[in-house]
Amino acid sequence: MLLSDRMRAVAGLVQPCKSIADIGCDHGYIAMELVRSKTCRHVIAMDINSGPLDRAKQNIVAYNMQDYIKTRLSDGVSALQMGEAEGIICAGMGGRLILSILEQGKELIGNMKQVILQPQSELAEVRNYLRKKGYLIDKEDLVYEDGKYYPMMRALPGAFGRLEWQIGGNLEQKCKKSGVYRNGIPAYRQPFTISEISIEEVQRLTRVQDTYGPCLLTMAHPILKRYLLWQKVNLENIRGNLLCQKQTTDRQQSRLAELDERLSDIVFCLYCYFK
Repeated sequence: MLLSDRMRAVAGLVQPCKSIADIGCDHGYIAMELVRSKTCRHVIAMDINSGPLDRAKQNIVAYNMQDYIKTRLSDGVSALQMGEAEGIICAGMGGRLILSILEQGKELIGNMKQVILQPQSELAEVRNYLRKKGYLIDKEDLVYEDGKYYPMMRALPGAFGRLEWQIGGNLEQKCKKSGVYRNGIPAYRQPFTISEISIEEVQRLTRVQDTYGPCLLTMAHPILKRYLLWQKVNLENIRGNLLCQKQTTDRQQSRLAELDERLSDIVFCLYCYFK
């Protein structure tokens, strides 16, 4: 069984457990890898469409894993019972769909130990939701595959009060590893008090971590640096094209301001790679 780098990275975020549910399981490869690696004893492979679920069943039988993986037709977690799984995986789907699954199943998911997410879009919105709903993003990864970047994360439900360095918690600890300026100098890994952080700096910290990932930034993930530099070039090209236009409308001015903020945030994040 050959796994893509993306699927292998998603499986690598799962903490060992008795049972987990793979929502939108597609061909069932992640579920099979979790059993093969003995990360999970049992997996419930779920999908809203019967076609992918039938293919998953065939693969599971072909690898003789039917005693460890059960398939179930389900819209999100609707067919999952309370206490049946210690966590869920939502990978390879849009951010808005993931948010819908999390919100509709919030009572069920809130009692779980881990949530593994790999949104294909709306990353900032997903991280913003997790932060506001009391989840803790405690591990992230980023994979470049077939010309695309795939960010993913592990979040712990109901984690307020635990590891408070997450956004919204103890900002002092977070800012020690951030690009906050003091007297024009990036203040990496330098101790200073919360009172020295302006509201604007707090807002920026929140925004860049929602956009690019708190754990990816803290660990200075090498692929994130590649992504930041790639995005910086693209935004600079867009900005340059706008500036070349003879007349500038209010809408273009607003767009330029938005691009300037995004470029400033990228430069801010790149300081994470300076030791």
